[in-house]
Amino acid sequence: MKNNIIIFGYGLGISRALAYRFGQEGYIVGLVARDKKKLEEQVLELRLANIDAHFFCSDLSQTENIPELIHQIKNQFGEIKNIHWNAFHDIEGDLLTLNPFDLTKSFHLRVSSYIATVQACMDDLKNNKGSILSTNGVFALDLNEVDLIAKEYAALSIAATSQYKTTNLLALSLKNSQVYVGQVIVNGFVEGTPGAESKLYTIAPKTVADQFWDLHQKKNQTTALCGRVLQVA
Repeated sequence: MKNNIIIFGYGLGISRALAYRFGQEGYIVGLVARDKKKLEEQVLELRLANIDAHFFCSDLSQTENIPELIHQIKNQFGEIKNIHWNAFHDIEGDLLTLNPFDLTKSFHLRVSSYIATVQACMDDLKNNKGSILSTNGVFALDLNEVDLIAKEYAALSIAATSQYKTTNLLALSLKNSQVYVGQVIVNGFVEGTPGAESKLYTIAPKTVADQFWDLHQKKNQTTALCGRVLQVA
């Protein structure tokens, strides 16, 4: 049976490039997001490129619905062999002005829903020695040069840092299970996404997707940094 990857939090940037990257390698691709119309359009586009793609419409912030979502995906795919976590809330605001509820929403999606999805897929991932791949940003890193900018994006930064820690702990927890866990830290603005316009340095989504493919193939490190907007070690 063909390999597959399910992309949770599908959008038109990194996850779209990843769908093409894995799809062109023969993987069946599953797309999960809230907007049914956009999902239908993206599946059609992928199929026109000879990629076997399917979509599942779901709000990933509703963790109580994740077991049913995974059941639907398994009905289509048989077993879930690899997953890509790309879901997040893009929220601005510093700690002195942000609505604490926005922080709760951001953390819930990046961490609670992420963990719930991994748990629901765990048996399949173990059976297939699969990969858990996670997209994160440079605000996740605890460095002074990062914090000087990240303080204006408090909810995003706190949740990203928590997701980073979650991924590292998953990697340690699954070390002896032959399930690979890897994350790409995007250090820059992703071309074609909101906020990237007029920026001096952007990263092509394909570059990030290629980095994910390399991690998935080699399985020799948990974290890869992609881009060079901020000078980090």
